[in-house]
Amino acid sequence: MPDVSRRAGSGIGMRHGNEPHPPQPPLWKLAAFIIVIALALCALLVRLIFVQIADGPMYAEKARANQIRLIPILAPRGRIYDRNGIVLVRSRPSFVCVLIPSEVRDVASTLRTLSDIVNVPQAVLQRRLLHHNGVEFKDFEQVELYEPYGPIILASDLSAAQTARLAEAQTHLPGVDLQAEPVRNYPYDSFGAHMFGYVGQITEEEYRKRKRQGYTSNDVVGKDGIEARYDHYLRGVPGGEQVEVDAQGQLVRRLGQLESVPGDSLTLSIDWRLQVLAETALRTHIADIFKQRRRHISGGVVILDPHTGGVLALASYPSFNPNDFAAGIKESIYASYLNDPLEPLYDRAIAAATATGSSFKMVTGSAAISSGVITPDQVLYDSGAWNCHGQLFRDIAARGLGSTDFVRALAASSDGYFYQLGDRLGHERLRYYAEQYGLGHTLGIDIPGEYPGNWPTEQWVQETFGKGYHLEPSDVCQLAIGQGAMQATPLQMANIAATVVNGGILFRPHLASFVTNPAGRIVKRFGPEIIRRVPVTQISLRQVRAGMAKVTDPGGTAYGLAIPGIPFGGKTGTVETDGGNGPNTTWFVAYAPIEHPTIAMAVFMERSGGYGADTAAPVAHDIIAGYFANSIPSPTPSAAAP
Repeated sequence: MPDVSRRAGSGIGMRHGNEPHPPQPPLWKLAAFIIVIALALCALLVRLIFVQIADGPMYAEKARANQIRLIPILAPRGRIYDRNGIVLVRSRPSFVCVLIPSEVRDVASTLRTLSDIVNVPQAVLQRRLLHHNGVEFKDFEQVELYEPYGPIILASDLSAAQTARLAEAQTHLPGVDLQAEPVRNYPYDSFGAHMFGYVGQITEEEYRKRKRQGYTSNDVVGKDGIEARYDHYLRGVPGGEQVEVDAQGQLVRRLGQLESVPGDSLTLSIDWRLQVLAETALRTHIADIFKQRRRHISGGVVILDPHTGGVLALASYPSFNPNDFAAGIKESIYASYLNDPLEPLYDRAIAAATATGSSFKMVTGSAAISSGVITPDQVLYDSGAWNCHGQLFRDIAARGLGSTDFVRALAASSDGYFYQLGDRLGHERLRYYAEQYGLGHTLGIDIPGEYPGNWPTEQWVQETFGKGYHLEPSDVCQLAIGQGAMQATPLQMANIAATVVNGGILFRPHLASFVTNPAGRIVKRFGPEIIRRVPVTQISLRQVRAGMAKVTDPGGTAYGLAIPGIPFGGKTGTVETDGGNGPNTTWFVAYAPIEHPTIAMAVFMERSGGYGADTAAPVAHDIIAGYFANSIPSPTPSAAAP
């Protein structure tokens, strides 16, 4: 028996009848679990009902919105006006042939037929289809994948005959559409071109940078000038045709047209009468120089309101026609602009920088009097030469005035007198005043492309010519008369003249005055902005103005150019080129009238030959005479829709 009891006591899984059962979970925990599950299911059910009933219309609307596409049509860009309300830039209606890739059945056949209708080679249409907006597509399938609704412009600015033929054949060409599209129009052709700039199709890079601002891949945008600087105001909001597509992107139905919103309009500080006169005078005298000297030259004119910094006229020659770019420039025309040695796309008014010759003496003179190195009526002896730190400089033109005061020396443009002023000022002080007047830095005019000019320093000399070269002490005498390595633009020189006229306030030149929305309400104003007050004394400025006022008197460098009844002040400048072996570059700065001046200007004639008095000054003379005598040749706007 003992064996049996041991086997029974050690048997695995065997339990005596009176041993306790494992503990069971309390009923309240089970009930709580069931309640939680039930509540979660109820919450899901309530949310589902809420989504289906309360939010259902909203989600349905979002779903439909995801299926709606806009085939865009450009908005008319805003107009550009002069200060008197004259329309300078506008948009005109034009018809274009566009392709909607997702609707095309046979692209080869379509392009072949279109080629005959619009009289454009099929290869050209194919290139436009595969290469547009700065993107190169491999084939039509790739175009259809990435731009299913386009529209892709294949032919622009269609003639009346082309438009009629395309309208007649359109029903047999699925995916081909005839759209009315605004095209930028410059009614005065090349007049004002550098100021306005031009427009063109947005590139891939431009679109990538601006798409978050609402730009589309088919937009036309400003590329230069006012058009570029104020594009965000001028561009408008595109409209177009709204279509509904299915999940595969296929057209389901057309929903109708979404009207575009025209761009805001921009009013400039420009006086168009004065602008036309400036450009006409510049072109006329450049043509005369060609007849006399058989030399093609270039030039620029800038005219400012001396009391606000507003640009009244800005001209550069040679110019270009911005209408050439409006509907896509032809390769041959673009090549002619690029290959022209006079570079017509280059805005000399704000970017051409050379030494200025004696027109810089405005700065040297006011600096010398203000710093006390001479008195306002200082008499110095001008022998026609000056030994400046061991370097003998001669005044070839004046040949010495003998004992002379400041006003006479400035009117006669005595180099001998101003060599001495430069010597007394020294490099540091002369550079200080030159920079205070804005040289060596951009002024911040509101169009792209401005050049800062240059004022030489020791660092600049070594970086430009290499170690071992230095800014010599004698260089200051050359710089004091506007020669040597200093450089200024016509814009900078006009602004210096304006600063002398207004009592020493250096304004930031600007073109924009105010922006109006399509309803005509002013939404933005651009007021005068002061860069700084130049630290020169009022007596120094009065003396400079007094010397400039005598420029047309006997003994003045512009004697013979006086205008009866319209007294004006000015300063000539002549600069040698190619070490004295090339044709001179000539300058003339001016203000008018002498009492209460309303304009300040700079005329720049690049490599014109001659002197400032006989080459640049006559341009200013004609501008002043025409403007204040109220007689002006007025070009007729080219025929286009108003």
